[in-house]
Amino acid sequence: MTTRDDIRDDLPLYALGTLEAEERAAVEQALAEDPSLAAELREWSELVGLLALDAPDAAPPEVRDRLVARVRGDQPADKVARRRLGWHVPLAAAAALLLSILAYREIGFRAERTRNVQTLAALQKALTARESELATANASLATVERDAASLRAALAAAEESLSVVQQRGLTLVSLKETKDSPPAQGHILLSPPTGRALFYAFGLPKVPDDKVYELWWITEKDGPVRAAIFHPDEHGLGRVEAAVPESAGAIQAAAVTVEVAGGVDKPQGPMVLLGNAS
Repeated sequence: MTTRDDIRDDLPLYALGTLEAEERAAVEQALAEDPSLAAELREWSELVGLLALDAPDAAPPEVRDRLVARVRGDQPADKVARRRLGWHVPLAAAAALLLSILAYREIGFRAERTRNVQTLAALQKALTARESELATANASLATVERDAASLRAALAAAEESLSVVQQRGLTLVSLKETKDSPPAQGHILLSPPTGRALFYAFGLPKVPDDKVYELWWITEKDGPVRAAIFHPDEHGLGRVEAAVPESAGAIQAAAVTVEVAGGVDKPQGPMVLLGNAS
């Protein structure tokens, strides 16, 4: 006769699926009659399932068969003794074993996570360094581009100046500061045949943003005729190319005044440079 202890001893084998048909039927009948056995079977099933997750590879069938044979016993007389020896283990001990396995796994997971965090931090540090190097390279490139633009502008200005000074019949007009004006001077290379002139000023102080310097031709017929406006650089150097008026008569002099931004049609501000064109 199968006792309740026999059924309890068969529960691990039932969870493993190794009982014979007659034994499985007896366990299932007992489970239907005794809810406490069903609860114990659930615990064994969960434990077997969790332990199976920790196994790296499934055991070969012949090894599994030999293990079950040892648990069940080869002779009927030893059946109960061998079951109790092999499977009647307190669930608390099995749970402790499972907790040890899980703790070992958790330690491994934490170590792996720590390595991943350290690797990520190293990659982030390297990325930050590369971004800094890229920013420095971009700044250097921007400086080179600005220098190249300045050189192109200077080259274009030099070519313009050269096109004027290479003309025949040049006239040099020298300008000096007027009374009560700060020391400064200017020079005009005037080419009446081509109607072009090149003006340079030296030592002019900086004017407010709402003011400009304006160059004037003092002509025989129309008096002051506007020529060009300009801003000197931080060194007081001003440069501008201007056209020579055709219908205003001979140019008698040249002057520079300080006017409002954009310039005016007739001089209104103070005169700072003046020179005769004789």
